[in-house]
Amino acid sequence: MNHISTETHSTPNQGKTAMTASHSTKGELVVKGVATTMAAATILETGKGVMTTLAKHPLVMFGMGFVAGYLTHKYRKEIIVLTSKTAEQSKDFVLKQKEHLQDFLAESLQDAEDTDTTK
Repeated sequence: MNHISTETHSTPNQGKTAMTASHSTKGELVVKGVATTMAAATILETGKGVMTTLAKHPLVMFGMGFVAGYLTHKYRKEIIVLTSKTAEQSKDFVLKQKEHLQDFLAESLQDAEDTDTTK
């Protein structure tokens, strides 16, 4: 991960700020990873506790369901359009992957034939 830091260079008539890139050390990356993991674990545990508390109150669950239903109804057209686009993109992705796999298999078979003919 590259970090951008600012440094001020002193010149006789003016001070200019230059942007330089500094590389993180492995120790910094480990500390950042541990900190991120700790934050994620804390958020997860807090969320579990809140949801457990909310799930015990039927009126709160009814209200959450009501709000979810209202928002789904309000944005139903956008949800349908987004779902359709996502389905089309996933079909295109699968077709492209099939083509790449077929190309890869054809190349590997051709390479295998070339090595067999050279022997």
